[in-house]
Amino acid sequence: MDRRTLLFIGIAITIIVAYQELVLKRFMPSQPTDSASRSVSEPGETQPSPDAGSAKPPAPAPEPEARTAEPGARIEGRRIRVETDLYAATVNTAGGRIESFTLKKFRSLKDPNSPPLDLISPGGDAELPLGLELRGERVWSDARSLYETTASDVVVSGTDRATIELRTSLGGQPIVKRLTFQGNQYPIELRVETPAAGALARELTSPGPDGQPAGVALVWSKSVQRHADAGGVYEGAAALVDTKLVQIPISKLEKPDNLTGDIRWAGFQDHYFLSAVAPDHATLVALRPHGDTIESKIVTPRQGQSPLAIDYTLFLGPKESSVLEAADHGLDRSLNLGWFGPISLFLLWVLNLSHRVTGNYGVDIILLTILVKIAFWPLTQKSFQSMREMQKLQPEMAKLREKYKDDPKQMNAEVMELYKRHKVNPLGGCLPMVLQMPVFFGLYQALSSTIQLRHAPFLGWITDLSTPERLPILGYGVPILTILLGVSMFLQQRMAPPAGDPAQQKVMMFMPLIFTYMFIGFPAGLTLYWLTNNLLTIAQQYFIIRRVAPSTA
Repeated sequence: MDRRTLLFIGIAITIIVAYQELVLKRFMPSQPTDSASRSVSEPGETQPSPDAGSAKPPAPAPEPEARTAEPGARIEGRRIRVETDLYAATVNTAGGRIESFTLKKFRSLKDPNSPPLDLISPGGDAELPLGLELRGERVWSDARSLYETTASDVVVSGTDRATIELRTSLGGQPIVKRLTFQGNQYPIELRVETPAAGALARELTSPGPDGQPAGVALVWSKSVQRHADAGGVYEGAAALVDTKLVQIPISKLEKPDNLTGDIRWAGFQDHYFLSAVAPDHATLVALRPHGDTIESKIVTPRQGQSPLAIDYTLFLGPKESSVLEAADHGLDRSLNLGWFGPISLFLLWVLNLSHRVTGNYGVDIILLTILVKIAFWPLTQKSFQSMREMQKLQPEMAKLREKYKDDPKQMNAEVMELYKRHKVNPLGGCLPMVLQMPVFFGLYQALSSTIQLRHAPFLGWITDLSTPERLPILGYGVPILTILLGVSMFLQQRMAPPAGDPAQQKVMMFMPLIFTYMFIGFPAGLTLYWLTNNLLTIAQQYFIIRRVAPSTA
């Protein structure tokens, strides 16, 4: 590989990293709103708290709740365990919430003896998922309601389905949450049925004092203090609004924010996992930061006093392309693979196909690199041949540079005439690499984002291909693969003809060091790919120099 090509690759990788850090991890700007005061009534309260500027008189007190804890009292509910082929969950009748959700196929830590990963980790003041608010002239919450159910523990597998029905009342009106689980799928069906008659129903037809529309809000909060070794670094809130993916890192959510439009889904994500709700006809996601907690309210508007039944699809699981596509609702958009997503997905398909045979993703990466190298062999060979032709012209080019060193315009004209006379394309060495860049972009995104590499060992000290590799030596973690990558780049330079431009020569001297520094923080899987690619390129260079070049001389 000639030096121009190496320089081009260096620039391309810089663009990739910049794109990854500055574009993909940014979020689409939404319309921020000031934190408006709102009246939140506990279900057992006897008086509402209308907005101070509202001219409406206080609504009459509702009937007391039959199954509601007193304010400040601890709620003790019954726990119902749900076990499927993919996860084990706990539903608590206190508030009708999901208390835990552990994934059977994913560990919380790299240690093979660590417990399964639990996607419900509220912490702080975060409420457990599936809170319900009835919003109108005032807001009624089921946070302190005790739901009743006849359901017992559930074990379901395969295509079998099971339903848990939870019932309570707000303002004397019945509330129903109906959860349906399937043994071999992550999505959970949720149906919420809300009041249709009485004083409370009338209150819930008018906008609230904070200006929010009357409706039903599904509440989901999440702690933002996550450990990097416990499921991935926390990334933030995410939603698919009007076909556009909105990603809001916690560092950017410093004040309340509202997302309005057609809400396909909304929730929270980290690098590898997604916890989201796909609502039926929701038009608003209200995000509120509370210390170390983000509160998300997905609001479905209500019109009139007719009975309201809302269907939701809950998804708590891995950001794996096949799983997300099967879940529907556009959840696969959370796996943001950039411009070359289709290429990434194809390469992931090949990687998974190979894994069925080898059982080792490190070996699969090596095999995939070999396949890509074979596919681009003709282009690479053409690039090397062009490189050799350019090498033959180096003496004449040096004479032209010396002769016209004070006249750059004339020097360029003479150089181009030299190329034309010898029928040499100066872009011949780089053009084949340009054609390969979409594949490299796609492979970069695939290997840096795929959940398949999470906690996947290769060999020896490389026990997790999704994180940077380190070999402990004398108390220090030494990046062996990254050092070998730098050495391989140095060997590539030694095998390539020297660049004619002195300035370019100086830049190329630092390329191995630049690449080594850049790859220190890259996942081991990506470093393994690039090292393997370099070694194959060195072998290809040696073969072409010894076999092809003499035959074309």
